[in-house]
Amino acid sequence: MTFLCLTEVRKDRPPRSIRFRILTGLVIALVFQPNSARAENTPTRYEQDLAAFLKEMDTTYPFFDLKGIRADWESAKPKLLEQVKACKTDADFLAVICKAIDCLRDAHMGISDTKVKLPPSPPEYYPGVSFLPAMQGRVVVMDARKELAGVLKPGTVVLDIDGKDARKLLDENSQLAWAAGGNFSSPQRAGLFEYRIPLRGKKGEKHTLTIVAGTGKKTVSITSDMEASGWPHTYNLPQNLKTHSKTCQYAKLPSGAGYIYLRYIDGDTEPGIAAALTALPDAKGWIVDLCGNGGGGYDDALLKSIETIPKPVAVVIDAGCISAGETLARDLKKLTGARLFGSATAGASSAKRQWTFPSGIATITMATRSRFGPDGKPIEFNGIHPDEEVQVVPEEVQKGQNSALLRAQEYIAKMLKPSAQ
Repeated sequence: MTFLCLTEVRKDRPPRSIRFRILTGLVIALVFQPNSARAENTPTRYEQDLAAFLKEMDTTYPFFDLKGIRADWESAKPKLLEQVKACKTDADFLAVICKAIDCLRDAHMGISDTKVKLPPSPPEYYPGVSFLPAMQGRVVVMDARKELAGVLKPGTVVLDIDGKDARKLLDENSQLAWAAGGNFSSPQRAGLFEYRIPLRGKKGEKHTLTIVAGTGKKTVSITSDMEASGWPHTYNLPQNLKTHSKTCQYAKLPSGAGYIYLRYIDGDTEPGIAAALTALPDAKGWIVDLCGNGGGGYDDALLKSIETIPKPVAVVIDAGCISAGETLARDLKKLTGARLFGSATAGASSAKRQWTFPSGIATITMATRSRFGPDGKPIEFNGIHPDEEVQVVPEEVQKGQNSALLRAQEYIAKMLKPSAQ
């Protein structure tokens, strides 16, 4: 907007009439400028919501330093703020929030009460074979789908994957997965994914395994054409398991020890343990297997029940044991004096709260603090570590045995010897 005036103008400043007209013009130009121009300077609802979320995380998220991810978070924030500018729909915005959550590596953090469906993750495919780390730096087959089961039997030693040392490759993939971020709370949980659902990628990708076959080697070609929607949680469980519920099975082992497998923790867990103790009153000690336990919840009734488990007690754990499964391992140790066997748990056990975006587009579940393990350290990230680390022995797995259960039975037998009492 332009104003013309024939009045003589002082060089130091305009006359009052001109100053008034200039100010008036600026106001009119600001008010009547195109909406698009004004919108460029106004944060969108999505930008406001993201900024609020980032601020909330900066001020309240308790695990930046515990997990060593503060620098990653600071690096990610400018990228997220740039990405949200391109959001046109609620689904676009929630996709950015999913990326932000991945940066925090928190298995319990999630989105709920959304006004639209969360954008689906692109499918990943793997060859339908799962591995276990084994003694002496080896890798063995844990499980294989039907088409491969004849060649890749449990306990088969895998020497190379795609021409690279199998153990080195899988361990490196585990480290890369943790560095990249995702829906896990610890490096050991990230590693579980890389061993149990390995070689994930696009459908149809080809891979080559070199395995031990007799006294020689054999090459096996595999294809990633099975959708990675889950993974096997156990191997070589006892054959005579009695099912109390979908969450609890039990049996007496050949050694005479009682055995309880708990897949989840729910309302059937306490009666399941009680049923096992009643059915096997002459059991020589007890093993509680929490490998692959998906968590859940429990109260004082379950605590009172586990106090009645006859000693000695052994508990088997791994990175598949998560959340309430981890606190149950802790409580079994505390209340029964149990000795823990296996590998570190998932490191995902925290008190939580709900936070809603200012616009109301969705609600986020977020951590407030970690629960603590028997050593007084946070369970979050650290997990609960076993008293005795157990990596599988290939020859035992090949015989249909479970190495962690064998070590647990050896412990119970030792504790029951007269000299140990």
